[in-house]
Amino acid sequence: MTTQSLTVEQAIAQEANRVIASLSFSVPADRDMVESALESIKAIADVACPDALVTKDLSVRLVAIRNNIHVNQIKQAA
Repeated sequence: MTTQSLTVEQAIAQEANRVIASLSFSVPADRDMVESALESIKAIADVACPDALVTKDLSVRLVAIRNNIHVNQIKQAA
């Protein structure tokens, strides 16, 4: 799959997953920064694809980060 053939949902999921992965780096990203980045991505998703599963997944991941729970990647749209 090329970058040009990504759906909006797939592009959003990929960016969110990159941000989530930064929590597991050898020097992890700051949780507040990750939360802020995911909030920004969610704001875009809310407008670009409001009914997509990715927007719900982002909400769940944000709650998990706020509650200091391990955060899994977001399932990418097919």
